[in-house]
Amino acid sequence: MSSSQRSESNHSFFKRYVTRKNSLMDFITRFNMALRHQRHEELVANHIDISEQPRLTSKFQMENQMVHVYTKKIFLFFQKEIDQSHFYVCTKISTSGDSKFYVVERREHGKTFDRVRHITYYTETDFISCSCRTFEFNGYPCRHMISYLRKKQVLLLPDKYILRRWTKNAKLGYPDDLTEGFSTDDSSSTSLMARHGLLSHKASLIVDEAELTDERSTFLIGEFESLHLRVKEIATTGNIGLSRYKSITRPDSVTIQDPSAVRAKGCGKRLKSGKEKSISKQNRQCRICGQHGHDKRTCPQRNEMTNTDVDQRDNAQYDGTQFDRGDDGTFTSHDGTFTSQASSHYDGGNWFF
Repeated sequence: MSSSQRSESNHSFFKRYVTRKNSLMDFITRFNMALRHQRHEELVANHIDISEQPRLTSKFQMENQMVHVYTKKIFLFFQKEIDQSHFYVCTKISTSGDSKFYVVERREHGKTFDRVRHITYYTETDFISCSCRTFEFNGYPCRHMISYLRKKQVLLLPDKYILRRWTKNAKLGYPDDLTEGFSTDDSSSTSLMARHGLLSHKASLIVDEAELTDERSTFLIGEFESLHLRVKEIATTGNIGLSRYKSITRPDSVTIQDPSAVRAKGCGKRLKSGKEKSISKQNRQCRICGQHGHDKRTCPQRNEMTNTDVDQRDNAQYDGTQFDRGDDGTFTSHDGTFTSQASSHYDGGNWFF
């Protein structure tokens, strides 16, 4: 299965850059471009591991330990295993020779799940193995192993369970620069071959970028001629002129953590169905009659006004004084001493103005 996955991974990688219609020269050019993109992605991942730190989800000491050891991508996988390990209970079942056997069950909200895992502890090598084989396949401890370590009060993950390939310092001790391994002052043939290989490699990277367009090629030819004259000048005068390449001071590294998770705007309201809307309308209370199921706009008492109500509306009373309502909307007392043009409304029994 590993051989098949490796082949599928290679096919997926090349399909992004190469087609079967490309010539051999196009294949070489696109292959070098693919390698440059792959190396660039690796540099981006290294930058993320150095400058960014994932947010911790618990106060477990092992999680705080591995956030500084694992790369960010692997730590997020390991953090998920730590979060799930809280739901597992490890119980010893038997002992056979130098091996001890444990069963790990998942218990959540008082419910025990049928699927169990088996942990084997080898006393001779002081090593544990889980039946899920996550550690052998992925390279980091599974939730069942973490549950066993918590049971044994092991707060820090032992080094034997930390694979170097998933750590931030996995590349330490390996030459990252082609200039490592020889001295510029050495005039031996080995040093000469190393310098030639380094210069050829740097020049080929520039040529691969410039050959794609005519403008780049013309620009690079002019720069090559200028560099050639400068190299000859250095050979005759011995003046290297390093003042052009002053070192740039880098700022202190800043650790950037993941932002806090917040709820999106507008996610708090839930869309209601037509049935729920009709039920909520039935609970409305009318302000006129006090009954439920309608409001004052659709109240039957408002729409069923009798002629007597109209007469009472036209002959209003205010503080014991009789008023007549005219066609122009004014109210005049019977004795003619008071006239009002104020706005008014009728509630079915009294006028208010």
